[in-house]
Amino acid sequence: MAGTVASGNSELGEAAVNDAATPSDGATVAVIIPTFNQARFLADAIMSVLAQTRPADEIIVVDDASTDDPASVVGRFQKAKLIRQDKNRGPSAARNAGLRNCSASHIVFLDADDRLLPTALETGLRCIARRPECAFAYGAYRLISENGHPIGSNWFIPIDGDAHLAFLHQNLIPMPAAVLYRRDCLLAVKGWDEAMRRCEDHDIYLRMTQRYPIVGHPDLVAEYRKHGQNTSENHVEQLQAALRLYDLHETRITIDAATRRALRSGRANKRKYYVSRMLSSAQASWQIRRDVGVLMRDLIQAARWSPRITMHALIRILGRSVKNAVIAPR
Repeated sequence: MAGTVASGNSELGEAAVNDAATPSDGATVAVIIPTFNQARFLADAIMSVLAQTRPADEIIVVDDASTDDPASVVGRFQKAKLIRQDKNRGPSAARNAGLRNCSASHIVFLDADDRLLPTALETGLRCIARRPECAFAYGAYRLISENGHPIGSNWFIPIDGDAHLAFLHQNLIPMPAAVLYRRDCLLAVKGWDEAMRRCEDHDIYLRMTQRYPIVGHPDLVAEYRKHGQNTSENHVEQLQAALRLYDLHETRITIDAATRRALRSGRANKRKYYVSRMLSSAQASWQIRRDVGVLMRDLIQAARWSPRITMHALIRILGRSVKNAVIAPR
């Protein structure tokens, strides 16, 4: 298994590596599973952990004040430990609760509606053992349908050079479970930002790559389940959160020419991606409902965020309509 090492911020990387403890040969690993009203998928997630070729030393399920009784699911698995939160605090707080309550040297955060592949822990630990200075190791993931069938090809983007700049350009690991973290590095950056309920994964990658190098490998380690309740499906709120993250991160880093270009590129990439998703949703809604009022509302919403992208999309659609009208049999 070949690994790709990417450096952290060029100014901070060396010092950060030197002050980070190197994991011992006796590495341990915990899988933390935050859940909020995902009990119907939770057993699948836990079983994917129990099926690992390298067993997890700890399995911690954090119930973020669910109303669908995840305790009854966790109770079926002797090795899994349940932590209950008294109120819904969001995924970052749930992950931090697991982080505080585990003792393993390495951690994987698995959302309750997702799954690990059987060699995920073994592969991640092997990869990071070869590069113990790295804060985390990440691998490939793939999409699965609501009933668990694979969709499309594997997703993995290698990083060459400055990892912090690469993550400024875009979130290269949209699925948290594809990452195996060193616990000491997570604690050094104060864990997940509990004020964030969206884009919290991109935030922690930015903060960690600012200080530490990371390593990637192309082995498939996780599956991201697509279903109607994914929080990432609200494209407007995702875009707003992403732009807020860029504004926040800009205040905590030193800005040079390369960083400025990366920030500009990252903001543009987020607008392009989420406005395109808005337009795709508008088109799908139109095909189902044929409601002109809803269509106009959706198009105006997309145009607010990017008039250029919206106009280009409309021109393409109009061009296809004209072409179809010209070639249609009379």
